[in-house]
Amino acid sequence: MSKPLGPKNHGLSTYEKECLAILMAIEQWRPYLHTDEFLIRTDQCSLVHLDDQRLSTVWQQKVFTKLLGLRYKIFYRS
Repeated sequence: MSKPLGPKNHGLSTYEKECLAILMAIEQWRPYLHTDEFLIRTDQCSLVHLDDQRLSTVWQQKVFTKLLGLRYKIFYRS
């Protein structure tokens, strides 16, 4: 799956771009992911703490609501 970033998303931080990529993949494969726990492997170390972070921005709140109800674990892979 590949999708270029639109002009609206070019100004996002690397963290936000990686998070956006995870969300796009989850939306694409959601019918297969909602039944079992799945792994997310990322090279962005800060995404490992996605569940533990304080939701201070509207963007973070939207991301978290899309992940609600899914059983996943995020692993850092260099």
